[in-house]
Amino acid sequence: MKTLIRSLVAFGMLLGAQAVAKAEQIVLQSVHSGKYVTVVNGRLAASAPNARRASMFDTVRLDGNRMAFRDLRTGTYLRAGVGKGAFLAPGSPHIRGWETFEVARLRGGAVALRSVQNGKYVRAGVGSRSHLAAVSPHARGWETFRIVSIRDLINGGNGNAGSGGPGLGDIAGTYRITHVAAENGFLVQLGRDLARQSSLSLSRGGDVRASVGCNGMSAKIRVRNGRMSTEGGVIGTKMFCPGQGVMAAERGVGRALTESRSVVRDGRTLIFKAADGAELMRLRG
Repeated sequence: MKTLIRSLVAFGMLLGAQAVAKAEQIVLQSVHSGKYVTVVNGRLAASAPNARRASMFDTVRLDGNRMAFRDLRTGTYLRAGVGKGAFLAPGSPHIRGWETFEVARLRGGAVALRSVQNGKYVRAGVGSRSHLAAVSPHARGWETFRIVSIRDLINGGNGNAGSGGPGLGDIAGTYRITHVAAENGFLVQLGRDLARQSSLSLSRGGDVRASVGCNGMSAKIRVRNGRMSTEGGVIGTKMFCPGQGVMAAERGVGRALTESRSVVRDGRTLIFKAADGAELMRLRG
């Protein structure tokens, strides 16, 4: 009987090891700041400028929408509740309450992480080092993250792993259009009302949907290592829109989607640029 029990325990440990080995390997990115999560002074912080400098984790899927994260460098699990500030840090040998997080799926591919132990959402930007801590009662800007697959990084889905430029996995989401280039080439800021009703959504597959309050536009783009190309041009409805500003803004968005050859991320801002470096459009996440 003892031999059988030992065999079952060993088999269970083997299954657990295989489950971890097959888990998806990821990095975490703060939606609010655009920075990646790494270890600073023993605790997690959203401070890495690109995915290459981020900490890598295995995702361990538990019941329902619950998940644990295993730090690849140390082989230990992330734990919330470190110190009085409920900071996050690797170092736990097991998965229990403090190591378990509920993953809430949000718009634009973002997620929020809620500690099962204390019921609080994980917030980035705590203190001057942008540490992560399970302290928030809600999921808003600083509490939203992107889970970026290492597989996507290797395949070019997120160029920050290589040359420093973004890829589709890095910039997918929903944005407000804040600036577009006029026909004379100068970048113009949209008025408050026009900017409020504008939107542009970008999927991880490169599908773009945009509007500045009247006609809808769609396009298919490719972004790799910050370099952008458009497949098949821009398609849009043809309604007459009241106000010259709306029509001019629509034309500017169409030109940006057609003529941009690079995309730069600056925190929550995306900048679309022409081949000569001229800015054609700015978006705000």
